[in-house]
Amino acid sequence: MLLLSVFLIVPSIYGFWLSLHEFDGINLGAWSGLGQYQAVLADPEFRRSLWHTVVFAIVVVIGKNAVGLALAVLVSAPLKGARLARTLLFLPVTMNVIVVGAFWTFFLSARRFGGLFNEMLNSVGLGMLETSWLSSEQTALVSVAAVEIWRWAGLHMLLFLAGMQVIEPQLYDAGRMDGANAWVRFWHITVPQLGPVLSVSILLALMGAFVRSFDVVWVLTRGGFGTDVVVTHMYNEAFQFSRFGRAAAMGYVLFAIIAIITFTFVLISRRKLRDV
Repeated sequence: MLLLSVFLIVPSIYGFWLSLHEFDGINLGAWSGLGQYQAVLADPEFRRSLWHTVVFAIVVVIGKNAVGLALAVLVSAPLKGARLARTLLFLPVTMNVIVVGAFWTFFLSARRFGGLFNEMLNSVGLGMLETSWLSSEQTALVSVAAVEIWRWAGLHMLLFLAGMQVIEPQLYDAGRMDGANAWVRFWHITVPQLGPVLSVSILLALMGAFVRSFDVVWVLTRGGFGTDVVVTHMYNEAFQFSRFGRAAAMGYVLFAIIAIITFTFVLISRRKLRDV
């Protein structure tokens, strides 16, 4: 409780206090009450960054869980080298975000700058798709989301793999006796049995997309080219324009949005699991 108070509760209360004032990072200015929150909600740049965050979250949540589940099914098969594959697929989770950013910036850059992905497209006759993936507003946000999926898919793979290992083998045996093929067994046995794990995985991906997206966005695009999400917008408000009070208000607006989404999701998940 002492550690929680020092590092979580007290800073949260103090941050809310700052959001009610004009604050430049050094001097606590005049009381503004809810004026900071009104300014945030009326700010078109904030609404745009919130929309980018929502799009980013949708792509990332679907991608992490779809790819993680597919990889879990793949490495759970009794194939030679499956254990090594698990280790290799988990490696991106352990990599430093600066290394991830440096690699993917080079990989997705324009061909004239040595971009390997565009070189690959050109070599297989798909040169018409060539673009600077991180420097175009049409592709930058989705490209950053794809890197985020690549980075964390291994963690979600392990979550699903742990859930699959506790499913009773008798359920699959009964499915085979009833003539169910592999796809039917997966859809009607594996997926329902993974319901609790899927809920946790979606919640983790959702929190990561809304709150922990700063590092990957910043190292890849610095929030430019249509990738400015709420957390990068908060950073710019605080450290570029010295509007720490408004940045704090943005943080609490984002907190309120996340709390509503999380509460709704948990409530729906519990009802579905209770019905099952």
